[in-house]
Amino acid sequence: MRVPLPRRFEDCPYLNRELSWVAFYRRQFYGATHGDLPLGDQLLRLWQLSGQLDEYFMVRVAALYQELTTDAATLSPDGLNPARQLQQVRAALLPLLERQQAHEIRQIWPRLAEQGLGLCPYHRLSDRQQTRLQHRFEQEIAPMLGPWVYPPDPNQPDFSGLSLHLAVAVQSRQDWRWAWVTVPRILARFVALGDPSPDQVWTAVPLEQVIAAHASMLFPGYRVGAVVPFRVTRSADLGLVDSEADNWMALVESGVQQRSQQGQAVRLEVTAAMPAGLRSQLRQTLGLTDDDVYPLLGWLSYGEWIEQVDRHRPQLRAPAWPSAPLSWPSSRPAISPWQLSLPPTENILARLREEDLLIHLPYQSFGATVEAFVAAAAADPAVLTIKTTLYRTAGDVPMVRSLLRAAKAGKQVVVLVELTTTLDESSNLYWAQSLEKAGAHVVYGVVGLKTHTNLVLVVQRLGDTIHQYAYIGTGDYLPRRPQPYADLGLLTCCPEIGTDLNHLFNFLTGYSRHGTYQQLLVAPVTLRSHLHSLIDQEIRHAQAGRPAQILAQLNVLADPEMIDALYKASQAGVTIALVVRGVCCLRPRVPGLSDRIRVVSILGCHVEHSRILYCHNNGDLQIYIGSADWTPKGLDHRIEALAPIRDPALQLQLHRYLTWWLADTQDAWQLEADGRYSRCCPEPGESPFSAQAAMARAVSPNPRP
Repeated sequence: MRVPLPRRFEDCPYLNRELSWVAFYRRQFYGATHGDLPLGDQLLRLWQLSGQLDEYFMVRVAALYQELTTDAATLSPDGLNPARQLQQVRAALLPLLERQQAHEIRQIWPRLAEQGLGLCPYHRLSDRQQTRLQHRFEQEIAPMLGPWVYPPDPNQPDFSGLSLHLAVAVQSRQDWRWAWVTVPRILARFVALGDPSPDQVWTAVPLEQVIAAHASMLFPGYRVGAVVPFRVTRSADLGLVDSEADNWMALVESGVQQRSQQGQAVRLEVTAAMPAGLRSQLRQTLGLTDDDVYPLLGWLSYGEWIEQVDRHRPQLRAPAWPSAPLSWPSSRPAISPWQLSLPPTENILARLREEDLLIHLPYQSFGATVEAFVAAAAADPAVLTIKTTLYRTAGDVPMVRSLLRAAKAGKQVVVLVELTTTLDESSNLYWAQSLEKAGAHVVYGVVGLKTHTNLVLVVQRLGDTIHQYAYIGTGDYLPRRPQPYADLGLLTCCPEIGTDLNHLFNFLTGYSRHGTYQQLLVAPVTLRSHLHSLIDQEIRHAQAGRPAQILAQLNVLADPEMIDALYKASQAGVTIALVVRGVCCLRPRVPGLSDRIRVVSILGCHVEHSRILYCHNNGDLQIYIGSADWTPKGLDHRIEALAPIRDPALQLQLHRYLTWWLADTQDAWQLEADGRYSRCCPEPGESPFSAQAAMARAVSPNPRP
């Protein structure tokens, strides 16, 4: 039931999800371009923002376009139809992107050139340099290009998504027409010069300028005119319906191969120099409108530049915070210092039989915790079974290598690989095939439900006793991410959690139906109802005059039902503080509605990715960590799991973390009722407080200042 609302917000009790994402993008852009962030880290953050924007169009904007094609498009919780949302997103994004491009052109590239990393236009090259580039074009670039003259079929446009494309004006006899060149992604975005000037250590020319200068070699017999770059963004949806396909792996693999060419176009990026006629032709070919065209001063892929910064000018990047090794406290203080020596790997399972371990990444080493846990299980002859989920994988994953060794050694290895993880399908396909070849039992999840959990279950027999060890994490851990993710994980030998995980894996592998769980909160079965129960419990405490408090950390808060429950709790007198990194559709600080709710967003050196729920419960604390955000998808359409934290010392540790985030005056932004964010600043005369720096000091004896 909708809670009563003050008149001012009675027609709009929620913030729009898409505009909240744009506000998130705006905060990140501010963080990348203000303060004392080193130049190399600014470049890194801007590159990340470009990637996030690509993914946003591929997923969220594509979903809005899909809504437009349905007979009955649904309204957003704040009452906007898909067309109106697309218009507002564009109106909010365009000035922001103009500011970003202007900053890159006027600030980033000149400052990089001052450091010896230069971007040189082709027309400024010497005759000798141009001759060398012509040779390189003939030998290395031209053989990789596939030009065609006739326009692509409007029903099957062949402009692959996120690739660099060139429209080339060619003339045969009296007729001019546009020819097309798709640049393979295997080619470097910039062509490095072999002999930079004396004050440069690395100089490069944009690839499209090199191709334009030698385009006549691609079209013999034609007169070549203008060469104009453009870029198409397509939907990331594979277009797979929920079905019990006989070969789901082959179906996903085929979808990945077709997506870049045949996915629905959702954005066309062009330069200001593109002729209006060409822009119109491309727009019609791709089935887009004028509102789908995004003119740019120039887009650049920053990955190669970041590599050159790290190689030639590492001082332009801030040093990374070192991860503390795994260590076990000799006592149970409120905040564990983690300063004892690393135990032998084979003792990890034995120590878990004595006490739980709460891991905080990247402040502690993933390799010395979770990977060491799985490696120890793979090497232990008493371990019978290892079961795990894999949501995102990339590169050489030591944990997967341990699973391969365990399977080859004859242990029962069960791995759920989520093949439809958006944009990571190819990597997951590779590891699924490798695990199957090693003898592991690989499954691909439940039809209609994406598996988003990060779980490991280890079963060990010692004499006549069976021990079950569990890992429940708040997110996948990819160590090569440009900006480290901060996540939590629980390693435990709690029998009830082990039994719950066993039941959950049996459901995921198709051997049983969803049942009841003693300790875990599992979506879409018990999580939503249990969240309501926990909130209602705090309401009863407040109504009885007892202390009532809810603290939570989330990535996204966008579920109207859960937002209404928090509004109701606020009206009942419950104090609520939320740390929501990205999208938040709740309006805080509205008198009579949410005046007891505070929302902050932390955007520091690490991406705050943990999910925590803390309920005071009149002093009998109930705290959970897990993988679920509070969204309709996370609560109703995914397999998610939250685990309770029962150890009083670990509870206090999590409470301290939440308190630090809420006290941050360096990286925190506070959400206001109208959807705007304001920076949290220290009081006059006080120094800024960084929660992330405090956490680094808590787990590492020698943290970065």
